[in-house]
Amino acid sequence: MISKHLGALIFYKLAAKALRHESERRVKEQNLLYAAIAHDLKTPMTSVQGFAKALSDGKIKPDDQQEIFDIIYRKSNSMNDMINTLFDYAKFGTEEYTPDLTEINLCILIRDIVAENYCDFEEHQIDIAVAIPETEILITGDKNELKRAFSNLIVNIYKHNPDGIRAEIAVKQEHEKAVVRISDSGNAIPENMDVFEPFVTENTARTAGHGSGLGLAITKRIIQRHGGMISISKNEKDYTKSFVIEL
Repeated sequence: MISKHLGALIFYKLAAKALRHESERRVKEQNLLYAAIAHDLKTPMTSVQGFAKALSDGKIKPDDQQEIFDIIYRKSNSMNDMINTLFDYAKFGTEEYTPDLTEINLCILIRDIVAENYCDFEEHQIDIAVAIPETEILITGDKNELKRAFSNLIVNIYKHNPDGIRAEIAVKQEHEKAVVRISDSGNAIPENMDVFEPFVTENTARTAGHGSGLGLAITKRIIQRHGGMISISKNEKDYTKSFVIEL
């Protein structure tokens, strides 16, 4: 029979070991985060430096200078977006972050996001079905942050899939929960891939114009901060995948 003192010592050692492993995991994740964002910033930063140097040295013809200025502007915007996204990811992972909670009609929020992206759905020839009730489904949350979370998922329909697919965005009340399902018939998510991990994209190519790989990680953190859950269903009728959000 293990004495109380020995049992307490074993518990302490196990707890210390678990804490150490978690600390090491967080440090490793943070190092990967910094390395990945530095890698993604290097290419546009090198381009901006090269173009700026060429302009400074007078190597760009006057007729071509406006095009170079436009390129520098676009690439600097891209770098700024990367840095802001990194800050947001870090912010949503801290205990100090607290959402600005108000009462929100989820139906209106999702309907507005769909409307804002309607032209993009048409441009990509996406047949989108919308099943949002006219009645209110009220939740408590930070409207701006939830809009960002849902926008990430809705924009991904045309951003990470081929043109001409079908999609559905549905909102409903299930008992005490508000449930949003965002489904599409586009690219299937590879097995054993956790798309909610930072810097993971469906094609694993962050620098090929497919995003930073932080969008879904930020979405998950926002949903969790609101006491909700997000999961992926791969067995949907007529669709290859469905993101399911419960609040």
